[in-house]
Amino acid sequence: MNRPNKLLLLGLTITIILTMGLFDKLKSTISGTPSNIVSDSLKTNAAKFDEVRNKIYPWIKVMYAPNETVPNSKHEIELKGQDEPITQEWLGNLSIFYAVDEGNSFNLLLKRELPDSITVEELHKIATTNLERDVEFKFNQTNFGAAGLIAGGDHEAGALCLPSVWEWCSNQYHDNLIVAVPAKDMVLMVPASDKEKIDSLENFVTEFFKNGERLLTKQLYLYDKSNGKWTIWGQAK
Repeated sequence: MNRPNKLLLLGLTITIILTMGLFDKLKSTISGTPSNIVSDSLKTNAAKFDEVRNKIYPWIKVMYAPNETVPNSKHEIELKGQDEPITQEWLGNLSIFYAVDEGNSFNLLLKRELPDSITVEELHKIATTNLERDVEFKFNQTNFGAAGLIAGGDHEAGALCLPSVWEWCSNQYHDNLIVAVPAKDMVLMVPASDKEKIDSLENFVTEFFKNGERLLTKQLYLYDKSNGKWTIWGQAK
């Protein structure tokens, strides 16, 4: 499936300076026009990459087709070729990007910033290892029957990249899971055998998309605990 060369950054306020790129920062205006794009040598890239490799994390974003309605989007940035962020598809309309924690912001890695000696697969391993080492995920019950993951507000959706988290979560229910990721900082789940809770989860996602922030997707996913596989289960209205 071909992805459009369009990165849609959702849930941002106009007071936030969006930084994209590790070695030079693309400061977006309200219209989302990047600036200050420069090229670095491969040698410089490798050295700078080594400096931050322990601060790189998987970063989940939603990719919309050009004809889709984008909810609450204040920034829309188009980058092409080597100025595109490094990404790979996860499932449905969610994709995995890679971001460096700079303390006050996260900078997405661009294709031209990845040293030739490191593949995307190796980058993914680096990022998930960092996430598993540095971030604690807590299992929390909601007031409508679902459970959620708490990870400080920036890494909840990144849990999709950690098989060990989902093995643990499914063991809490002794069941497969229906999982929703309506926002960057919100991952919710219910037992796949509990229709009433699934209905409640669908309703919550539908309502959340009316006024929620940092939105990702209305899609619902099935996690199969017997083999650790993910499939699309459905979508909230």
